[in-house]
Amino acid sequence: MLATELRKNLFQTLEKASQGDPVMIEYKGVSLRLEATGRNSKLAGAIRRNAIIGDPDALIGPDQDLLSELDAKWAVEDAKL
Repeated sequence: MLATELRKNLFQTLEKASQGDPVMIEYKGVSLRLEATGRNSKLAGAIRRNAIIGDPDALIGPDQDLLSELDAKWAVEDAKL
């Protein structure tokens, strides 16, 4: 395949190479081979981070203060209906 063909069919060629079929490309008199080297998980390069700031046990169950505040607010709004 010439480099101009690669440019025209870039994504199809990348898909073919990713499925395990090596693709030979001629560019300026040099032969290049495009092939997959291995499959890595998308999460393989992920960095584990501690995203919860505070006590994780506090996330389980309702926040009684917030519920009381919302109930009072909703009672006022319901009275207007």
